[in-house]
Amino acid sequence: MSRNRLFLISGALAVAAVVSLVFGIILQQKDIGSYIAGHYHEYAHDVNGTRYVCTGSPEQVADTLADYQAPEARAANGNSEYLRYSNNIVIVGPDGNYPCSIRVEPLSAGYSHGSFIFLGPGFFPGSPSGGAGGSPGGPGGTK
Repeated sequence: MSRNRLFLISGALAVAAVVSLVFGIILQQKDIGSYIAGHYHEYAHDVNGTRYVCTGSPEQVADTLADYQAPEARAANGNSEYLRYSNNIVIVGPDGNYPCSIRVEPLSAGYSHGSFIFLGPGFFPGSPSGGAGGSPGGPGGTK
């Protein structure tokens, strides 16, 4: 093979590698809210969240959602399953006349105000990174 042909092949391989890398990064960006909106029928929407109809038991539906994107925390209480993601809380359980309902709400709706602390570890709102004011304690800081 000639030198120019080898350069052409190496250039094509480099472009293919970059394209594969970009597609891999894009495919890793899973969003549970978009997945639910695309696979389930919305029946209610309010300022604190959106509700979708599901079929099957809440545990089965929660397993399906967790298989799509692993939650940062998961808990069960009564007939409901709770999944915490980086931006959302997903609650799967009965709702009025719906034996299976999915509620998607942003963390700012209830989680950040302590509405889910009864579920235990993974459902406590985090403390502010700067503390309650002043400078942080510990090495390099003052108490």
